[in-house]
Amino acid sequence: MVAMKKRAGIELSGHMATFSRDTIYAPLRTARLYNLLQKCAGGSRDRADFVRKHVVIGPEQKVVDAGCGTGSALEFLPSVNYFGFDPNPGYIRVARSRYGSRAEFFCGDAGNPHVRQLAQDADVFFSLGVLHHLTDQQIGEILNLARTCLRPTGCFVFYEPCFSAKDDWVGRLFMRLDRGRNIKTDQAWRALVSEYFGTVEEYIRRPVYLFRYTIQALIGRNPRRG
Repeated sequence: MVAMKKRAGIELSGHMATFSRDTIYAPLRTARLYNLLQKCAGGSRDRADFVRKHVVIGPEQKVVDAGCGTGSALEFLPSVNYFGFDPNPGYIRVARSRYGSRAEFFCGDAGNPHVRQLAQDADVFFSLGVLHHLTDQQIGEILNLARTCLRPTGCFVFYEPCFSAKDDWVGRLFMRLDRGRNIKTDQAWRALVSEYFGTVEEYIRRPVYLFRYTIQALIGRNPRRG
């Protein structure tokens, strides 16, 4: 039997080494590398294209951005009342240094009372490529925050990778290797969002990014308050 050794998230067996996802993707917790990957892969560009084409955002409307990262959504938004939150302190530091004069940021998650207070009366609530990194419980917290803090005429903007019947093999492979461990099928995402919003518009985008992902973009309206 070959001796097995485990240290620092790396499992060694003979000549084969398997790195845990946490070890491989740890550098992306730094804002600079995270932004570089988004730019090179085309993720930021496609999200901006979707929002510009399908979401009407008026000047001075209130936009809440869940899992805002480094605040890059502000690059494609008009002059709005923007509040972004993210649990990564490094991302929030960069966001404040770049956009602090035109936006408010908070380091925390959807369960934080301060986040819930600042998110109230939103016209638009973003969740752009965030939910597949979370547990089902955390996903529910964000969806619940969205439906309770949005104005009756507001909309929830959802943008996530998904598994579907029409994925090509390259995209499916990279999605299985994604840093996020909770990528769902298109039917599962749609059913989940429909639990919180009475009307859901769906847009499937493929292939997206350098890695040929299938993206499910949803716009939820008429929040279910009950």
